[in-house]
Amino acid sequence: MMNSQPSPILLLGVGGAGAAMVRGVLRSYGPGIRAMAIDTDAQSGAVGDILFLLLGGNRLAGRGTGGQPASARAAFQDTPSLLDSALEGVRTVVIVTALGGGTGGGATGEILKHLHTLGIATIVFATLPFAFEGARRSHLARASIGSIEQHADVSVFLPLDELVAGAGTDNMRDALSRSVDTMSLGVTLLWRVLEKPGYIMFDPERLRNILSGCGRAQFATATAQGPDRAGAVLAALSENPFLKRDADSAHVRTLLVGVLAGDDLRLSEVGAVASGLSAAFGQGATLELGTVNDEETFSGRLTVVVLVFNESATAMRKTPADAPRRAAMRQNGGRAFARTDRFRHSDATMWNDEDLDIPTFIRRQLTLDR
Repeated sequence: MMNSQPSPILLLGVGGAGAAMVRGVLRSYGPGIRAMAIDTDAQSGAVGDILFLLLGGNRLAGRGTGGQPASARAAFQDTPSLLDSALEGVRTVVIVTALGGGTGGGATGEILKHLHTLGIATIVFATLPFAFEGARRSHLARASIGSIEQHADVSVFLPLDELVAGAGTDNMRDALSRSVDTMSLGVTLLWRVLEKPGYIMFDPERLRNILSGCGRAQFATATAQGPDRAGAVLAALSENPFLKRDADSAHVRTLLVGVLAGDDLRLSEVGAVASGLSAAFGQGATLELGTVNDEETFSGRLTVVVLVFNESATAMRKTPADAPRRAAMRQNGGRAFARTDRFRHSDATMWNDEDLDIPTFIRRQLTLDR
């Protein structure tokens, strides 16, 4: 008998790029993912192949934000319960979005805040703009990070320059398609370890507990074929730019690992992957490993997907003003601005993505004459 209960995991695309990512993930995975998209631009829902909600209909009339994150933020604040009818039975939401434009950067933090009040665990995969897209888009993207980290259980930020590394000779369509395919492996890992047949599987509540409160995460994937597939995968992961570590890297708290293969998956390969990743990231890290046996998709190859969670969610969750505050401390002899105890837990006064409660010289990283 088939389970008639709705899936406890929802894939949500925020913004036009987020809607496109959802469609790419569904093409990569196939049927079986509960998915939807939300955007301020009505054109994102014109295809009609996924559930779509128009954000800011009264305020923006379906025309988008014109690249203004504040408009998307206000649009969601107008109707914070817009998503609620689509959340029946949902325990975990996976959000995919692109930062640097209007809707993704402005609405994602507000959506996360609302989901948190409903007790729903969240993980965000957000791309950061190409370097050639200019300083303004880069600034808008990085201004959104603090709000996302503050309210998401897990946040994964993926610079597009690194996501399409090695695709310099590809045309733009193929390069972007490759980036979506790579990200899809990380996004769909959660569904695969829950719903695909495997020797080591997860249940929804165990997965939710792993994700809850983890903070910023790193993501990488590698695929290999041949007699030493496990060794080749570990070597590729060690060179992956998303997993580069140095002396200043935070201590790793948890590794969520998916080992994806066909029916030829060997026990020795699972052991080699587990021991290799434990050695690379510290014996003190908790290793949460699931296997997926999918002969149709992974026949003859071994794919490993890794999500690396840092030790302290509290330490990794920064307000949007935190990075310039620390930079200003370095530039101004260690002096820093901090909210008084009376206002420590109050919401920041935001205008055009700047925290007006922070002095101007700190917000703009200016050095004071002595």
